[in-house]
Amino acid sequence: MQPVQIYDTTLRDGTQAEDFNLSLEDKIRIALKLDDLGIHYIEGGWPGSNPRDVGFF
Repeated sequence: MQPVQIYDTTLRDGTQAEDFNLSLEDKIRIALKLDDLGIHYIEGGWPGSNPRDVGFF
């Protein structure tokens, strides 16, 4: 049996709610924590969709 790999979309889908925004520092902190937890893939958003996402990438 192959091991399970987790693909996390918190930084993209998790920020789609109205009036919910994460700062660049928040996104970096969350990405680092997900990495610490052993998450294999982290979807960070869409580069170029807004200045904050450009800074993240």
